[in-house]
Amino acid sequence: MKKILILTVSAGNAHNACAQTVQRLIGARAQTEIVDLFRSFSPRRYAWFSGRGYELAVEKLLPVYNLFYEHYRKADPEARYTSATQGACLSAVAGLLKKLAEFRPDAVFCTHYNCAVALTDLKLAYPLPCFIVSTCLDYTLSPFWESAIGVDRMILPSEELIAPCLQKGYRHEQLLPYGLPVNVRFLSEDKKKPAEDGRITVLVLFGGGTWGGVEKLFRATARALHGEHARVIVINGKNAKSYRKIARARKKYDVPVENVGYTDVLPEYFARADIVINKCGGASAAEMLAAGLPMLIWERLPAQEKYNLHYLKEHGAARSFRGPRQLKRELLQLLHDEELRRQMAQRAFSLACSGAIGTAELLLSAPPADWTDFEKIDFSEVKTVCKKALKRAHRDLRGLRGRRRPQEG
Repeated sequence: MKKILILTVSAGNAHNACAQTVQRLIGARAQTEIVDLFRSFSPRRYAWFSGRGYELAVEKLLPVYNLFYEHYRKADPEARYTSATQGACLSAVAGLLKKLAEFRPDAVFCTHYNCAVALTDLKLAYPLPCFIVSTCLDYTLSPFWESAIGVDRMILPSEELIAPCLQKGYRHEQLLPYGLPVNVRFLSEDKKKPAEDGRITVLVLFGGGTWGGVEKLFRATARALHGEHARVIVINGKNAKSYRKIARARKKYDVPVENVGYTDVLPEYFARADIVINKCGGASAAEMLAAGLPMLIWERLPAQEKYNLHYLKEHGAARSFRGPRQLKRELLQLLHDEELRRQMAQRAFSLACSGAIGTAELLLSAPPADWTDFEKIDFSEVKTVCKKALKRAHRDLRGLRGRRRPQEG
């Protein structure tokens, strides 16, 4: 039976959800295993920084996080072998190669750029026989993807990212604009049935509640809907504190409020909603597009989500707000303009595209991998070997760039 290793990093929930979606679609047709790169193969601090550290950065230090993001986004693609992410990825290469040699996958699927970078580093030093596929989970190309060009295929959310990938050093044959690998249960163009009481349903959903903001959005939404024929559904994720606060506060407002907390049946709530207020992670944006939901997005976002928002607004599928006054203005316009809601829903459906099935089939079509040559590798030397390979690749790339200059002049 074919073997497929799925690598993820717990930076938010989208990467893990993507891994689980692809694993579920592969089903019993192959032996699969999901492995968290940093939690499994690196010192504990790397898992903390990629997980809880990232959450704290976007919650408490968002302007600083966005400055760093924009700085690294402008980095020279030809400095890929010395990029700032290499230290973290090198911490995992020895354990990762050992796992590969033991599991012997025919294909590897990466849901995060760090997984693809670690495999690229290994390929510089060892002839990995497996087929490597990665996916970009935003509607923009984030920093450090230039360091992951060793993958065999790169799944993109849209054709608009092909040009940025080429600028980073990818080749055309690597790039597959299948769409984000979201849960296919969200895909439906069935016409939404109006609520029996005729109320417009506004769904407040904020990144699973991980970074806070749900309570603030709920209060602003409930105040904006004062006197309107509407209802609010609030999904807090696993943020128990926000759930309790909203449970106490909902009686203060004259709109019906359904305080959900955590749910694993989000498609059912999407099916009931007429408008969704959310942040703008790539995976959640793809799910909202597939549900045909007009979106109102809070502009207090991590940099990559600002680019996602720009993509959605540019195509007419979303609107945004900066504070309660603008939220009220935008929300009431959507509430009272059925034609506007219909147009935004149509534009959302036109952008909706799940790459999950295509990704699963691509992995299943990978040729068998022969791992015989990896039985006697000294895994204690892997990190050192990869460091030397990176230095050699960087030196070769600089030399190639130097040889280009006289021709260009």
